[in-house]
Amino acid sequence: MAVRTLKLKLTDRARRAQMMNHATPGIMLIILGVSALLSGHTEHLWVDILGIVAGLALLISLKRELKSKGHGHSRVAWFDVIAGIVVIIEGYHKLHPGRWFQPGTLLMLVGLMFILIGIFHEKINGFRLLTCTDSGFTVRTRLIRSFSGQWREIKSFALDGNSLVIQRKDNSAEKHGLRRIENRAEVLRVLNEELGRASA
Repeated sequence: MAVRTLKLKLTDRARRAQMMNHATPGIMLIILGVSALLSGHTEHLWVDILGIVAGLALLISLKRELKSKGHGHSRVAWFDVIAGIVVIIEGYHKLHPGRWFQPGTLLMLVGLMFILIGIFHEKINGFRLLTCTDSGFTVRTRLIRSFSGQWREIKSFALDGNSLVIQRKDNSAEKHGLRRIENRAEVLRVLNEELGRASA
């Protein structure tokens, strides 16, 4: 069975909106550090200062990446990983012996989540894909959103603005938004090529 895939590319605007999610751990680190300093708990002062510095570094890095249109993103989002480590340290120092669940535990779990997102961020962002097989196609535009069809049921594909229109042989039609996808014209071309190949 022949399989043809096409990676769906986000528009510049959608990429920038997605990159803003990286601000969350930075803001969280700054808030945790500043609130600890203001409350007068200086037992682990170095952890609070480290959190503020790491948070500021993350936001500065994000600002630079946004200015460069995000083209320099590495395979691992290192600042998310570093932020996660700092949040885990912060959570560890907030633990109180004898208590089962407490804010420190929650912080450590959030830190672990940041680390996993940082390590696997390329795979997380690589799910947007058009997959064509001998029998049909699947378009995955979001992690939990996709649409598909069988070639034998499809009459034609067309673009209507930012939407893909699928005309079926039973005269029904469906529209799927591709507003966030930059290479939608290429998606249409591949679908039409594979439909023509399947119909031949």
